[in-house]
Amino acid sequence: MDIELSDLLASLRSEIGRARLEAANEDVRFRIDSIDLELQVTVEKSAEANAGMKFWVVSLGGKAGAKSGQTHTVRLSLTAEDASTGQKVRTSDDVTDLLGAG
Repeated sequence: MDIELSDLLASLRSEIGRARLEAANEDVRFRIDSIDLELQVTVEKSAEANAGMKFWVVSLGGKAGAKSGQTHTVRLSLTAEDASTGQKVRTSDDVTDLLGAG
């Protein structure tokens, strides 16, 4: 089973939000300085009216090249930051904005 890169990043964002919620009352705080991902992806080009490219993350045990015949390694280095302040995220930051998002 392959997953679209956009879905993977949305899931990562959700997991960081969940970590912030779960750590709200903890004494130890972790700041996320960098999130480094190395992914195997296949690229699929669409010939439909809204043509474009999609990047599919190849799952472990997946068949390499199932989509396009070639896999590519993509390395992403991300920094988690609070959308309203631009500050780096700490897993125990104020999470009141997330509490109503459940």
